[in-house]
Amino acid sequence: MGAKTVKTTGIGASNFLPRGLLTRKVPEMRLVQINDFSLSTAAEYQQPVAFSEARLEEVAKALCAVPLGSSINATEISLTKQNELFAYTLFVPLFNGAGSITIDAQRITVAFKQGRNKGHLDLMIDCTLSAFNLVKAQPLKRSFLSFMAHAVFDPPTEYTEHMKRYTSLSAGMVSGGVVLVTALPEIDGELRYASEKSLALENAVFIAANASTTKEITKDLFEFLGNRLEATAHVEGICFRKT
Repeated sequence: MGAKTVKTTGIGASNFLPRGLLTRKVPEMRLVQINDFSLSTAAEYQQPVAFSEARLEEVAKALCAVPLGSSINATEISLTKQNELFAYTLFVPLFNGAGSITIDAQRITVAFKQGRNKGHLDLMIDCTLSAFNLVKAQPLKRSFLSFMAHAVFDPPTEYTEHMKRYTSLSAGMVSGGVVLVTALPEIDGELRYASEKSLALENAVFIAANASTTKEITKDLFEFLGNRLEATAHVEGICFRKT
């Protein structure tokens, strides 16, 4: 299919597209359905936290209370400690292993896998925000967010059309992908977006989006980055189906 000028409206439109892309000619937009995804959020402390200052017993008890308590089996929480300084890790599994909270001297990380729909994403974000609020760690140096997904083209025949931009380059070229890096001055950070052929699913791409910022983890930050992810996917002609 030929190229066309994308009219930008709604989410991922003029408020989020990088300057110069509002009238840029891009390949025709193609719809994809996210099959499964993972979400990981980490915050790095400005200074490492010594074991004596980490309040790990208090933190573990707080995590086991409302609202996260129903997703935690307290007997599965583990603490490893090599010394009284900075060599320790508190690990808290969530939802029978589908998620986890990890706290060490340098950072707190909340990670989830096996997401399937918008409801799962909302739950992951709510749990992440609750965990960060309960831990109340030291001042943050930087936050990192990672979203990875397998997305199937809808209809599947659109996968072949999408890949023609690469397969037409030379004989033997069977697929390709992109790497896009977008500056995010609004949050003093950047978004790195990459896509390639999925090795797990037919007629699908694997998308990896990694963001870094000096801002704290908030609901507004998740919403902002979600919009920027959609806008960046639009640059390569991919549109996510709403679920």
